[in-house]
Amino acid sequence: MSRLKNFSRNLAASYLQLGVNVVYSLVSIPLILHWLPKAEFGLWALLVQMLGYLGLIDLGMTSAVGRLLVDHKDQRDAGTYGSLVKTSGMVSLVQGGIILAIITLGSPLLATMMKIPAEYQQTFITLMRMQGVFAAWTFCQRPLGLMLYAHQRMDIVSYNEMLNLAVSLGLLVFFLARGCGIFSFVYTNAFTALIGPCYLLWNCRRLELLPHAGRWGKVSWKIFKEVFAYGKDVFLMNLGAQLITASQTIIVSRTMGLEIAAIWSVGTKMFNLVVALMCRPYGAAIPGLYEIFVRNEMERLRNRFKEMVVLTASLGVFFAVSFALCNSLFVQVWTGGRIAWSPLNDVLLAVWLFMSSLQTTHCCFVNVTKKFGGMRYMYFLEGCCFIGLAMFVGFRWNLPGIITCSILCTTLFSWQYGLRLSRKFFHCQFKELAFEWIRPSLKLAIILVPIAILAWIITAALPSLWRLASNAFVAGIVGGILFLRVGLPPGMIKEAGLRLPHPANKLWQLVVSCKS
Repeated sequence: MSRLKNFSRNLAASYLQLGVNVVYSLVSIPLILHWLPKAEFGLWALLVQMLGYLGLIDLGMTSAVGRLLVDHKDQRDAGTYGSLVKTSGMVSLVQGGIILAIITLGSPLLATMMKIPAEYQQTFITLMRMQGVFAAWTFCQRPLGLMLYAHQRMDIVSYNEMLNLAVSLGLLVFFLARGCGIFSFVYTNAFTALIGPCYLLWNCRRLELLPHAGRWGKVSWKIFKEVFAYGKDVFLMNLGAQLITASQTIIVSRTMGLEIAAIWSVGTKMFNLVVALMCRPYGAAIPGLYEIFVRNEMERLRNRFKEMVVLTASLGVFFAVSFALCNSLFVQVWTGGRIAWSPLNDVLLAVWLFMSSLQTTHCCFVNVTKKFGGMRYMYFLEGCCFIGLAMFVGFRWNLPGIITCSILCTTLFSWQYGLRLSRKFFHCQFKELAFEWIRPSLKLAIILVPIAILAWIITAALPSLWRLASNAFVAGIVGGILFLRVGLPPGMIKEAGLRLPHPANKLWQLVVSCKS
């Protein structure tokens, strides 16, 4: 199957997964707030974010195996492919055991360090230990998803996540209604942890992604060293990214308390969604870029990467403006006024979202080339600076101060350094990458931002629900049309027109007629 078809299928499945995730959040959050005190929900949000740091125990091995499998996937029976899978499985098993030990022994210390109120400390410790079992189990099944990833079948992983979300919602409602309280999350996870591995294994066998009998190779120390050499660089980047993007709830909880942590969790729910929406196309394209690089198609690599840079930046503009225009109203309507969220937070988060859209493509491109350079340290330095600055600012300027720290650190560290690495690889000027490549995105911002400001002012007197509907129309319809007509790279528009069925192509040409 062609790379474009793989990309389209994976992207469609990932967006469908996000749609299911949205439905899950829209339904589950009001139910959780109905059955749980706000402090308990904040406790769970804090626990989930802290558990995210357990992924660092992976030491970048998962990303390394996924990348190296692409190098050998065309020779599945040569032995190296199977050896990579088996070595990954053995490492994942050991890492799962380490996770279980750390959580079991370290939960009381974490409860003290995070200043969990005395009445919630034992609950926190018990929840951490129970979730540790599921986290360890998740590590052990990673090789299944990696084989699908290497063969550009992430759509199957998305279907697995959708199934888990659907089952989770039903079970969560059942356990909350039965009075299980905060432990409803754990009981739900216990059921869903058994479904995913069976589904992934069945698909790996069905698609014949496993080596044939006798062609698996062996668990190899040489393979392990190769994976570890790549993985240690990914680990440093992941550690920095974790500090940058997944520390806010921890900082808010420690500086402002569990209830404000719950407010942050609800107020940024849609932010996390739009970040995922923005990054999905590039994420779906990455395995194809790996393959193009492995096959040394350098001109094609440059063109595809440039298209992804423009597309991601334009998505950043579109989603940033839409988020700033709608989120505070959405939170008010969604929670029935139980959560107060300032529009200033949304404006600052929108700026951070746009900067992230400019940064993410260039920074993640080092995974394609396997030439990390100083990027392995830049993310980590940025994360450390963010934590230190945000802990200081959080006491004084609260949530807006913490978000501002994120904007400053992203701009000063990873954004500019990622551009410099891309400039070196593609042999072009910094100005070309920073401005010329994203000219359509900047043009979209110049047009769309004033429209959004005008819409915000005009609808100020409307009731919240009607104001949300009006702003959503401006963001979705007006912003969407402008995104298609102004923000897309010309090559992508032309290629889509050639490949769409005739009825859809006529509509496409009507929408993007100014570029046809």
